[in-house]
Amino acid sequence: MINPLYESFPEKIRVNDKEYSIITDFREWIRFADMLADEELTAEEKVLAAAQWLNDPPEYISEGIIMALISFYRADALDPEMPEGEQADGAEEPRRPPVFSYKYDAKYIIGDFLRYYGIDLLTAEMHWWQFRCLMAALPDDSVCQKRIAYRSADISKIKDDAERHRIMEIQRRIAIPYEMTDDEISAVFEV
Repeated sequence: MINPLYESFPEKIRVNDKEYSIITDFREWIRFADMLADEELTAEEKVLAAAQWLNDPPEYISEGIIMALISFYRADALDPEMPEGEQADGAEEPRRPPVFSYKYDAKYIIGDFLRYYGIDLLTAEMHWWQFRCLMAALPDDSVCQKRIAYRSADISKIKDDAERHRIMEIQRRIAIPYEMTDDEISAVFEV
């Protein structure tokens, strides 16, 4: 785990004692997520495409490089609850609809960053992990956080019929089509 208050965000990934310089711009990592979710690409094509996020890719993209890129994408080293390199336990959780999407929530992300941080994401230069930190810190009254709260609301726990129907209607309007989980992203490269 790193502490971004006094440690720099990484510019490289390390695999088997070798460092690889990577692209760190937040837009590129949103594009990485889109590439992983692209159902028209095969696993082999995704492995080859992943080389685009290395500044000087080797001829062979190893499983270690892929796993390091995925770890960078997930910003594992920023998560105090999951030490770097560890995976979540194998317990199967029920599949839930997605509550957030860079694609479907893009205009709200742009608006929230401008409103709360004064950052115009259309012109900003920002490291992927800085972007992730700022996303996580958006206040509860931000549009993004409200959309997440509505999408994740458990309507079975809402007693009032009118309120339950109101929330269900909002959930229907802002629902996100299927997107991949972090575990599914990791599984993409298992060839």
